Amino acid sequence: MKKARQKVKIKNRQRGRLRPGSVLVLVLTLAVVGSSAWQIWQLRTQVEGQLTHLNQEKVTLLQQEKVLNDEITQLNTPSYIEKLAREQLGLVKHGEILISPKN
Repeated sequence: MKKARQKVKIKNRQRGRLRPGSVLVLVLTLAVVGSSAWQIWQLRTQVEGQLTHLNQEKVTLLQQEKVLNDEITQLNTPSYIEKLAREQLGLVKHGEILISPKN
């Protein structure tokens, strides 16, 4: 009976111990998981930086779009067209006389 109890105690002690091969596999697994987590973190940081940059560029482009749409609206008004024709092309209304300053 004592031998049987001693064998059970020895087996119980052996079950609690880790073999060197198991420790090696555990360490390698942790190294691979840690390396992968590091790479994922770096990629996430890079993507967040690009996203921030693209959002800033989007805001700038939306502002430019608003300015251009305002300019289009202004260019389609008859009074502004007339103003540009007078200033840039030197056109006059019927009966007017163009007087230009000497340069």
